[in-house]
This record gives sequence, C-alpha cells and structure tokens, in this order.
Amino acid sequence: MGKKTEFLGLLNYGKNNKREYTQLATEEKDIEQSKNNQKKDEDESPGQSLPYPKQIFFIISMETCERFSYYGMNTILTIYLISLFKRTYSEEKANDVSTIFYHVYKFGCYASGLIGAALADSFVGKYRTILYIGTMYAIGQAILSFGAVGRGEGGIANFPNQPVSFIGIFLIALGTGGIKPCVVSFGADQFKVPEQAKQMATYFAMFYASINFGSMISTVATPYLRRVECMGEESCFSLAFGLPAVLMFIAVFFFFFGRNSYTRHTPDKNIVTIFFKCSWHALKRRKFKTKYQHWLDVAVDRFDQETIDDIKAVYRVGVLFLLYPMYWALYDQQGSRWTIQAMKMNGFTWGWQILPDQMQVANPILILLLIPLFDQVIYPSLGKCGLLKTPLQRVVTGCFICGLSFVISGVLELQLRKGYPDLPKVDQAKIFLHNGLECPVTFDPASAIVLGLEADYSLPSGGTMEKILNHGSYPVAGEGCEKRFTMDITLADPEESRTYLISSKSGGDPVVFRSSHEDQIEKDNEDPMPFVRLIGSLDRPCSSVVARLIRSKNSEVKNIGTFGSSTFDSEVVKMEHTKEHILNVRCDESSGWEFNHTMEYEVGASYNLFLTGQENVSVYFVTSPNSVHIFWLLPQYAVVTIGEILFSITSMEFAYSQAPPSMKSVIQALYLMTTAVGNLITMVIVEIFSAIGLEQYLEFFTFAGLMTVVSFILMWLASRYEYVYYTETEKKSVDNPGYEAEDVQKSD
Repeated sequence: MGKKTEFLGLLNYGKNNKREYTQLATEEKDIEQSKNNQKKDEDESPGQSLPYPKQIFFIISMETCERFSYYGMNTILTIYLISLFKRTYSEEKANDVSTIFYHVYKFGCYASGLIGAALADSFVGKYRTILYIGTMYAIGQAILSFGAVGRGEGGIANFPNQPVSFIGIFLIALGTGGIKPCVVSFGADQFKVPEQAKQMATYFAMFYASINFGSMISTVATPYLRRVECMGEESCFSLAFGLPAVLMFIAVFFFFFGRNSYTRHTPDKNIVTIFFKCSWHALKRRKFKTKYQHWLDVAVDRFDQETIDDIKAVYRVGVLFLLYPMYWALYDQQGSRWTIQAMKMNGFTWGWQILPDQMQVANPILILLLIPLFDQVIYPSLGKCGLLKTPLQRVVTGCFICGLSFVISGVLELQLRKGYPDLPKVDQAKIFLHNGLECPVTFDPASAIVLGLEADYSLPSGGTMEKILNHGSYPVAGEGCEKRFTMDITLADPEESRTYLISSKSGGDPVVFRSSHEDQIEKDNEDPMPFVRLIGSLDRPCSSVVARLIRSKNSEVKNIGTFGSSTFDSEVVKMEHTKEHILNVRCDESSGWEFNHTMEYEVGASYNLFLTGQENVSVYFVTSPNSVHIFWLLPQYAVVTIGEILFSITSMEFAYSQAPPSMKSVIQALYLMTTAVGNLITMVIVEIFSAIGLEQYLEFFTFAGLMTVVSFILMWLASRYEYVYYTETEKKSVDNPGYEAEDVQKSD
C-alpha cells in the first residue's frame, strides 16, 4: 500500500469551528482538500495568532525513526526468510515458502490496524495506544535482530533462528499495524482549528516528508549492512535488523519525551464498534424485514435512523471495496516476488552494485516524481478530452495498469529463466565430464546409451559435458587419442554433483579423475558474487601446488588452496569482486614453476577451471552469469507506480467523499482490510502454484489475468454507481459525476 496509508488517521478539527466536521487526510489529494477546507474556515474566522505547537517535532521525529525501522526491516525480510527456509527446502521451494510467509506478515500489518483503531477510539486513547503498542513494536524488532544471530564462529551454534525470528516478526506486525491509524491524527490533535489551519498544513507536509525520508534512507542502507560478514556467515542479518531496532527504540523515546506537552482527546464513542454491532444486530433480526425495506432498517429498535442511514452509505462503497483486494494482491509483491526477481539479475552499474532489495526504493522515488506530473499536466490534459475525470474512471484504469505491470514481470521472467540452471531432484545427481586430452573422446555404444548420448557423440578436446542422472552405478568406457579408458560412475547422495576429468600425463594412457568436492550448481541469489573451483591434472610434478586469484584492479589476493600433488580439486571459493582477475598457479618447491591465466569473472556465474597439460586452462560455466541488468525492473516499477497514483490516491479520496463524516473511521478500517485480504489472496495463489509445480512466469501471467477480470467487473459496477457527495450538513446526488462535482459541494 506504500507510504500513503500513514495518513489513514481520523482528524477531528476541534469544537471551536463554525461547523464541526471530520476530515481524513490520507492520500496527497486528501491533504490538498484538507488544506482547502482549512483555508476556507480560516477566512471565515477571526484571525488569531497562536504559536506553533512544539510537541509536533516529537511526533515528526518519531515518525521518521519508525518509518526507517519499518522499511529497513521490510526491505531485507524476504531475503532473510529465504536464507532461513533454504536450510530445510530447496531454493525454489524456499522462494515460495518465503513469499507465502511474507504476505502472511503483510496481512498482519494491515489487519492489526483494526486493533489499533479500536483501542485509540476507546477509553485508552491515541497517546497510550501509540506508546504501548510502539514499545511492543520496538521489542519485536530487537527480538528479530537477536533471532537472526549467526551460527558460525562468533555466533551461537545450533541457535533456533526460525522460532525466535517468527516471534519478533509477529510483534512487529501487531506493532506497525497498531500505530498506523493513530500517529498522523494524534499530531493533528495538537492544533486548534481554524486558528492554526496554515500551521496544520505545514504539519502534513513535514509528516509526508518524514515518511519518505525515513523509508528511502533505510531501503538503501540496510541491504548494505546485511552484506557485512559476521559470526561466521556471509550475511549479517542481525546487524541489518539491529539498526531498525535501535531506530524504533529511539522513536518511542522521542514520543515519550514529549508526553507532558501533548493535547489528548479521549473519544466518547467507538464508531467502528457501533458499525459492526448495528450490522450484526440487523442480521439477527433479518426475519422482521419487509418486502421493500432495507435489511439494515430492522435494527431501528436499538439504533437511531441517522446512524443506520450512515451505515447504509458505507455498504454502498463497500461493494466496490470487495474488488480492491485483487489490486493489493499484485501491488504488495514488490517486496516478495519482485525482490526475488531482482536477486537473479545483474546489479552492477557504473562500477557500483545495486543490491536486489534496494530496487524497492524505485517506488517512492517514482511516486514523488510522478504525482506533480499527474496533477499539473496529465489530469488537466486528459480532462479536456473528457478522460479520467471521475474518481472511478481513475480507479478502474489504475487496476488495468497494475495488471499490465505483471504482464511485464512475466515477460521479464521468460528472459531470466534462460539463465536458470537445471538442478537434479532428490533421487538424482548432476555430473560434469571434461576432456583434458589433446584429441576428442568417443564412447562405446553401451556407454553412450547409459549416459543418454547419441551413438556417434564425440566430446571435443577441452570440452565439458553435463548430465543429470538417476541414482545408480554407470560403467563407462571409451577411447581418446587411440587409447582406451574406463570409469565407474556411482551416484547415491541426494542432489549431489560430481566432476570427472579425463587426462593423461607424459603421453600415457588416459586416466579418469573423480573430484572429491561438489560443484556449485545453484545460484546464490542472496549474494550473487561468482564462484570458482579448480580441477587439475597437470603434467608437472609437484608436492605443493599453490593457487590464488589476484584482482587486477588493486592486486588484492584471494587464496584458493594448497594441494599435495599436481592432480587435485579445490572446494568452491566465493569471490569478493567481479571483473578481471589473474589465476596464479605455482609450485612451492625448488623447481619453482609458475603460470598465470587472466579472465573476466561475472556476477551470478559459477566457474569450473580445468588445469591440464603444462599450463592449459579450460573454463566451464557451471551456472551462467546474470546477464539481465537489474534496471530492466524499472519498466514494471514505473507501470505499477502509475497504477498506484490512479488507484490508491483516488480510491481513498472517492471513498471518503461518498461516506458520511461519522463513518470515516469505518471506511479507514475497511480500506486497510482490503490490503490485508489482498495479501491472503497472494498467499493462496502462490501456495497453489508451488504445490502444482508451475513456473514463475505462469504465476505472473495468472495474476495479470485475474486483475484484468476484476477490472472489467469493477468497470461494470462503476458504470452503475450513483455518486453521492456529503457536505457537513447534507448530501448531494450527482448524475454526471466528476471531480468538478466536488467544486459544487465546496461552493455550498
């Protein structure tokens, strides 16, 4: 839902106004309308000069730190979950389970907003709700940071990361949702309107700026912190989550520090509770409903008719809300599926690496750039052509555009899957067979059949063949350089990989060397630095072979290993940099032979380097490099952001204009629930696709198709919808609705 939901606070503008009314400042348009209403009231009231409430700066400081905390944690959460679930599942399954868990968490973030709204609207009040739930929020962040502690050297061996982390995530979901409806409206309570209408306008601007400042800084910073090596592991998630935890404690401190200066209002009734009580009471009395009577009217025995009429208006808008969750099911995948997509791409740009989780910053940046463009250029231009003039026209168009963004995601996924490695199943293994001879290798007909090769298949000199075979024993025989060789391939370990090197020394018979270490056949999408492994059978005697990589840029050395003979294989070594490196191999003896091999190493690739003969080096890509640049995500981010401007901003403005002032908090609660339900839809669809085993691009196209179908249904409902605009004292029906209708309302 982005950052605009932070304005889902109910603003009570005070009892000194000539007309007492309620205004929700949610989207940018709502803030603008709020400013206009304030200006109108200010013009009608005697001028008074009151000092700016200094306690506002405690609230702004808290919001900045809280948004840094939330978005910092949220940015790296999917990648952290994948690292946890990879201990139990395959990488593909871990991606699916992480996506499901992420959307369950997002569901909690928005569903818990109902709890916060209910507490704030009851005798507890907004101040205590923010303080108590905010403290729980900070504790949750601290628990998550502790739960991410490493298990390696310097960490805690066999630490139960999953259960501890899940407790922290649960508390965070309750905390962020609990304070979400309260903070902005609590800040508005500090102003006296209409005397401080202009000052309140500056508060809204500062509040929105604090949200974007905190989120953009954290979205860039925390991914770099997780890349720090600590506690024996390559990723320091504990540090990356620790900074948001510290910021959340600072946020609570700022808020508590201003406790003696706040203006506090304790509401006299909870309208959300009244809404649900009246609806439930009407359902229980539905047997008393007459033929032409509205089903809510039977609750008149306990609730007054004005309240019942206001609730009817909510249900009119609520029918449209039933279709909104599909939009959020797509939109919130920016933090899950789209981040996983970014993990499979090349982030190196002009010598700088853009990390996968940092791409999420594209959305707030595009929002800030495109909102003025839409308000000042696009809407006025299209309005002259009679296009996008009514709220629902914009909402429906935003839904179609959101679906288009997932078509783009699917097309991008089709391109990415070309570089995905073929992985063995549990009862299979992957083998690599390299010909280190100076002439081609052919296989006996029986061996070719066993290996699934053509009868006349020939493996060229320096060539490598890869195959996925079922577990078992495979006797293989063949000929190279007019000399026979035999080998026995035995495969038993789940999902293993082995390399076999055919070579000869001093012109002798071919010898098959089976590697003792496994190959890196999976991509490490969390940190896509290249992997290197050496398999050598050098025709040079030496009892101490030393191999290392030297970075050409600054001569930085990465040791690969020291080996006791000239026939050897190394473990997989992860490089710290890409680009040009020199492979230096030398004999650490009096003979002192040495040779170098220079090449470029690319992000996302896994290399097997075969060393044969005197100093021959053959390179084989076990996994191909990430060839698609991460900026190819920008088209789908740009499209979904355009859809967000059309849908998200407009839909709240529309909903609040169509609901009575007394029902604004109910609209707020229902709108938050559409996001929560949307995340449940994502969870269900991902689980279905995971169970069936369908590929990711089909999932993207399915979401796009569902969004298109829902958009057409919403278009049909919108064409039948009759607009009703509420003023402070009456409502006005509009036959030809448009944004100009609001101008009619304001002129009353």
